[in-house]
Amino acid sequence: MTTAEPDGPNGLAPAWLLHRRAFRNTSLIVDLFLPRQGRVGAVARGGRRDASLAPFAPLWVDLKAGGELFTLRQVEPRGPSLALHGRALYCGFYVNELLVRLLHRDDAHPDLWPVYERTLAELAGDMPLDITLRRFEMMLLEDIGYGLALDHDLRGEPLDPASRYRWEGGEGLRPAVDGYYGEHLLALGRDQWDADVRRTAKALLREALAPHLGDRPLRSRELFR
Repeated sequence: MTTAEPDGPNGLAPAWLLHRRAFRNTSLIVDLFLPRQGRVGAVARGGRRDASLAPFAPLWVDLKAGGELFTLRQVEPRGPSLALHGRALYCGFYVNELLVRLLHRDDAHPDLWPVYERTLAELAGDMPLDITLRRFEMMLLEDIGYGLALDHDLRGEPLDPASRYRWEGGEGLRPAVDGYYGEHLLALGRDQWDADVRRTAKALLREALAPHLGDRPLRSRELFR
């Protein structure tokens, strides 16, 4: 474990808070996401009194290595908090929970950093929420080595728009008598969205994520209910 590489003023590194939980009387244990170190765990002593330690607020941080967890020595706002409300807020919690569940601690994901920041910006904007989530899920799977091939089946044959396919976890798409329509899968791969593609994407990404999430349900999904 190494100290976070500085990118900002006074040797601070950019970060986002993914998750926090109470620790002892006034402290927190936090999961942070940094561009060069990925997801890291840290103890924030007295952190429950620090209003800046909140999700969807860009941060500058100074971390000190030591043992299993870093120590958060300093934290400053890096900009205004994102205005996420209602379903957009729930989507933000979902995105954060995916990172906590799917990324190993102290494993760098530099390509995922701009994806995450763009996803939060889209959740705060006018982009349909489900499209934003599906794009993020696909790019997250790609980044951890389980990207979806949406132009050919598991035998390497090009997808037929008129045929149907089932998802075989860890292998790819298998021709089937029922399942996802080839034309919708191809459109998804081209980032072309209509109502049918959006339904296909939701079902397919849930299938693709399931083996990596395990049996423990996502707490953020309960918010949508």
